[in-house]
Amino acid sequence: MVMSLVLAWLACGLAVHSNPQKPIRLEAESGTLHGVTLDNHRSGFSGTGYVTGFKNAGDGVVLRFPATAGIYDVLIRYSSPSGPKGYGIKVNGKEISGMFAQTGNEFAMARTGKIEIKNGVNQIEIVKGWGYYDVDYLELRPGAIKTKMRIPPDKLIDSQADLPTRRLFKKLLTTYGSKTLSGQYDLGDTTYISQVTGKLPAIFGADLIDYSPSRVAFNPAPKDATEKAIQRARLGQIITVSWHWNAPTDLINRKLIDKQGKEVDASWYKGFYTNATTFDLAKALEDTHSERYRLLIRDIDTIALQLKKYSKAGVPILWRPLHEAEGGWFWWGAKGPKPFVALWRLMFDRLTNFHKLHNLIWVFTTGENPAWYPGDAYVDILGVDAYPTDASDPLSSTWEGLLSKFDGKKLLAISEFGGVPDVPKMRKFGIRWSYFVSWPGKIKAPATSPVDLTRIYTNSAVVNKE
Repeated sequence: MVMSLVLAWLACGLAVHSNPQKPIRLEAESGTLHGVTLDNHRSGFSGTGYVTGFKNAGDGVVLRFPATAGIYDVLIRYSSPSGPKGYGIKVNGKEISGMFAQTGNEFAMARTGKIEIKNGVNQIEIVKGWGYYDVDYLELRPGAIKTKMRIPPDKLIDSQADLPTRRLFKKLLTTYGSKTLSGQYDLGDTTYISQVTGKLPAIFGADLIDYSPSRVAFNPAPKDATEKAIQRARLGQIITVSWHWNAPTDLINRKLIDKQGKEVDASWYKGFYTNATTFDLAKALEDTHSERYRLLIRDIDTIALQLKKYSKAGVPILWRPLHEAEGGWFWWGAKGPKPFVALWRLMFDRLTNFHKLHNLIWVFTTGENPAWYPGDAYVDILGVDAYPTDASDPLSSTWEGLLSKFDGKKLLAISEFGGVPDVPKMRKFGIRWSYFVSWPGKIKAPATSPVDLTRIYTNSAVVNKE
């Protein structure tokens, strides 16, 4: 039956090899084109050409092929002349996403992670994403599932970490590879999860945003976020803390028009965004006697007062500052990796050595560029922030990329997620994050249905607050 399908598709002009022991090659130009075109001007392509013109919503190419059921690695031969570009792939209606690195005028292979294929005819669609890239062909290879992981050493970067913090880290090491801890930012969403599933997330997320001094200047009565989080810890939840740090000074505090002619809200309460401040981190760090450097230290010291409340209460923290720097949309990443790494190390030294805070487990939100990594001596856990188009995307490309670099060195976690990650599905792909923390407002339909929320939270691979 499979052989007859292969012959039928070859007769239609689709280049495909379906032996499950060999790669399946799908030439992009053999698919059904929607808004894109066939080209052959760029040298080095396979087949009769490559697909280009991913510019508008709905642009894409659909490829149908027969195969044997199983888990496959997907590789795409592509070209991205003008910078990194996001893309999407729909496999039998389920979408996964990733990033193409810049290639110039050359073609390169991108490993996009694992997909699940059914017996018989399947459909893969390459959708626009960011667009402005070319696709030569796709290759599907039977995927090997890694069932065992190396556990990192039971050693925190703070050699003086207190007993509760060491115990928490040991708990994470004990469950790593076999279980994934659940987590949720915001009390309202946490309550919703409890009502729907009967389970309470293992981790509660808080944010120190309202304690930023330049924010307090406009809103002098910060919310009692610290006290509320400590209450959750007393209920038995693990605490993770972020800080949307309003720039120490130089807030624009008005609406403006950007280079694309769009209105931007650069009000004081948006002061953690790059487009809402003119604060220059690189210049501030150059002169340790400058006023702006002093304000950096002032802000870190102010936040230290809140972190000391956790320490006094005996509460360890999964501390996640300076997140998503590589994206550049926050001011602490706007000047590139060198100033960012300097700021991370400055904060570590100030909080650990000056303020003697020994209840922090340092979580670095990673991207793909190693230049942004503060170094093994400054990071306990590698976290990723993910907002996939389809919340069931297993993030296999991201996982495999990090595991290749940090297996046995650092714990890997989903520090922020748009929805609730499908942990049972991830395990089928050999993906075993230490924990996940969902972002507020993303756990209800249409992002996540009550049925899926319950299915995930009651799965045996998920650890909730016991």
